[in-house]
Amino acid sequence: MLAGARVSPEKLRDDIRAVKARTDRPFGVNFLIAPPGEGNEDVESVQRFLDRFRERLDLPPGETDVSLPPSPLPEQLEIVFEERVPVLSVALGDPGELVERAHDEGALVSAMVTTVEEALRVVERGVDVVVAQGAEAGGHRSTFEVGPGGDVPLVGTTALVPRVVDAVDVPVVAAGGIADGRGLLAALALGASGAQLGTRFLVARESGAHPAYRERLLAGVETDTLVTHVFTGRPARGLRNHLAEEYLRDGPEPLGWLLHSAAAGDIYGAAKAADDGDYSPLLAGQGLGLLGDEQAAAEIVEQLVEEAGNALSRLEGRGL
Repeated sequence: MLAGARVSPEKLRDDIRAVKARTDRPFGVNFLIAPPGEGNEDVESVQRFLDRFRERLDLPPGETDVSLPPSPLPEQLEIVFEERVPVLSVALGDPGELVERAHDEGALVSAMVTTVEEALRVVERGVDVVVAQGAEAGGHRSTFEVGPGGDVPLVGTTALVPRVVDAVDVPVVAAGGIADGRGLLAALALGASGAQLGTRFLVARESGAHPAYRERLLAGVETDTLVTHVFTGRPARGLRNHLAEEYLRDGPEPLGWLLHSAAAGDIYGAAKAADDGDYSPLLAGQGLGLLGDEQAAAEIVEQLVEEAGNALSRLEGRGL
């Protein structure tokens, strides 16, 4: 699954063609479809607080005239359809009429949800696959509507997946805290047709995660993460670091979704360029502690299958 968010249309087309040149197997492109969200409108107060991080990274004070450029999503979607991508994946919202357009273009649609109600809603829209995202998952919570103060449902994977499986008549994929073959087998036992893993592949050799990010992932455990909206203005699970701890302790209410990331973008970019894990979002799920060593992505897949098979054999050996 290719990430489409925050990728220029030109880069997205290149990425799609690179995949097509290497495999004839199905793949997809994922987009975060939530529109700009509400939040603190006092840009100056947020930027003055963020300046403490800029000072440590030798950056100039942040601009207070922050605005969002036009969304590239319409152009990105046209590229996905022109390139005949087999699967369109969406998260952070109701895909609405996009499902019908994707079907007209010959693409299947996968939608991520965090509650049974959201699952029923996207199935009514006509989606082909539902991804049930448990609270253990890293990255943004895929809740459609975020409550006051960033409040979102936090239903665990083992509670959510069987409920969604029972509620809908399309394949369900389990996501959230799955990092080894035992988790894969558990997802299948809960009725899922498959599992989606994110954090496990952040430490793959092919991953774009910078070295400090990888080190913290490999050294982390499940209690090292938290769900907060101080990273981007929308609730997301990531590793605790100076940015998160200081902002939660002393910072103002974050700006709205998309605008907050735009305001803090220079900090995040500089921290990544300097391989500094303290001042950028290090998104990660609660599967930390199960990641093992760095491996090639293919080796991770092989290990997952082997571990799931071994776990199943142990159960069969017990007469289960």
